[in-house]
Amino acid sequence: MGRKLIIAAVTLGVAFSICIVSQKRMDAMRSRTFEQELLYLPNEKLLDGFTAGMSSVVADLLWIQCIQYTAEQFRGDFKFVWLDHMLKTITRLDPYFTDVYQWGGVFLAMLKHDDDASINLLKSGIPHNPTSWQLPFEIARTYVLNRKDEVNGARYMAMAAATGDPPQFVIDWAKNLQQRHNMYDVERGMWLDIIQHSGDESMRGTAQRRLTEVDLRQLCDALTEALKAYSTRTGSVPASLQEMVDSGDLARLPEDPLGGSFIITADGTVLSTSVLDTEKEARIRLLNGWIEKFEVKERRLPAKLDELITSGITHGLPVNPFPGAQWEYDPATGQVK
Repeated sequence: MGRKLIIAAVTLGVAFSICIVSQKRMDAMRSRTFEQELLYLPNEKLLDGFTAGMSSVVADLLWIQCIQYTAEQFRGDFKFVWLDHMLKTITRLDPYFTDVYQWGGVFLAMLKHDDDASINLLKSGIPHNPTSWQLPFEIARTYVLNRKDEVNGARYMAMAAATGDPPQFVIDWAKNLQQRHNMYDVERGMWLDIIQHSGDESMRGTAQRRLTEVDLRQLCDALTEALKAYSTRTGSVPASLQEMVDSGDLARLPEDPLGGSFIITADGTVLSTSVLDTEKEARIRLLNGWIEKFEVKERRLPAKLDELITSGITHGLPVNPFPGAQWEYDPATGQVK
């Protein structure tokens, strides 16, 4: 009996000691700042090897910590010493995490006042997210608002207006800059720069097509002006460009190196089907991405596309860029065509 009492007393003593040590460690952890915790954040190259295929999940967790760190610094000394490292780590783990590029760029430019770091982060995300208009838009906004550099701002605003399905204010801002700077030349220079200096082959291919599309859009503007002159003279809109060739208003039918054709809208605007095809495919990808988000959220496919709005996935649906055309949605497969 005496031996049992001794063992019980020793056990209680050890347990009490463990509790005291554990409590002290918990108190120390609670008092530890983000700065101290981030000292143990591995290099992004090492961290990538330890995620065991769960890099996107780890990126989500680190992004939450990054937001908390940014909020703490906003209320504290405003130094944001670790912000660049955290953003670089997250985007390496998940290069398709567009929110990190977008809002990380905003944090760097607006809070840390580091325009270079913001622009470099956003540029690094464009090859991985070529349909995200937000990334070139944030670059353009940094150039225009922070650096008062409308020339470079116009380059990236043109890219934002031609990427994905940007809201109308982005298109309007791009048009406004176009009036003050030759947007076609600026945009052409931007795509040429990517072709000459990008190390990503797919990005160079995309840039080459976009460069050709710039030429086609400029050609469509010239054809529209010629059509207006024809309509003023004849009092009617031609059914095709061939009528303008037959009348002598055009020397010959224009050629599309991308294999498309030219159409005339009801209001007398000439459009390129090649340019419209690029816009259509980008908007279909956008719609299909929203449908996937809806399915994850609601655990079913939407019965119709309008449910994407009522569910809060988006504020509005992109229109089909082809005049008079509508989207065809199959609720059984969840695909748009």
